[in-house]
Amino acid sequence: MRAVSFDLWFTLIYEEEADERTYTFMRVKALHKGLSRFREISLEDVMDVYKSLKFAREYLSAKSLVNLVALALGIKLSRGELEKLSRDYVRSTKDFTPKVNIEVYEVIPKIRELGLKTAIVSNTSFSEEGVRAMLENLRLANYFDVIVSSSSLGYNKPVPRIYKHLVRELSLRPREILHVGDSCINDVLGPMSVGLRAALYVGLRKDRDADLCSRLDVPVLRSLSELLEKNLITRNTT
Repeated sequence: MRAVSFDLWFTLIYEEEADERTYTFMRVKALHKGLSRFREISLEDVMDVYKSLKFAREYLSAKSLVNLVALALGIKLSRGELEKLSRDYVRSTKDFTPKVNIEVYEVIPKIRELGLKTAIVSNTSFSEEGVRAMLENLRLANYFDVIVSSSSLGYNKPVPRIYKHLVRELSLRPREILHVGDSCINDVLGPMSVGLRAALYVGLRKDRDADLCSRLDVPVLRSLSELLEKNLITRNTT
């Protein structure tokens, strides 16, 4: 074992409806400000289009999403305008601070002390830059060597490519990585399909597909601290 990767939402951090409304408004406000330079549109118009793309935001890059919103509102952006508004969109949530799984502050440093690398693999509408900004706000960014965001890559878990990307970024063999997350499909079956080890975490919410993992010989964790207490990870001596 040379690395532990984690799911982000409902493993390391979590949100409630009010939190989603907060960062949604941050993003829509930035889009409205940028697009209003080209034609008169209301904040509500931008919000309606943005919400209609909810199904795809986990795997649309910021640039792709911004371009679709603009086109839906009758605005064709030049390459430079698209680049600028995409940057503004990503940076609009730099002050957003999610709720944190308090265990993280104790468990992640201990994993690092064992000489293991740590990573995040997340299905999220936040780009890698956006995820790192959230972690900065939680004073956690320096604890992670690699951050993999589905919206930055253009595909999401459990697509095997996202875990193959993780393996390349960590420069390790699949069996040297343990992935921990709250979804049996995304965080157990997905990584196992490319040779990673996996553990199902049910401390923040029970995965509705957890029964799919019942036939698998994988740990089920009610606390992240069980990674250490059950000796699922050990000191890297290489």
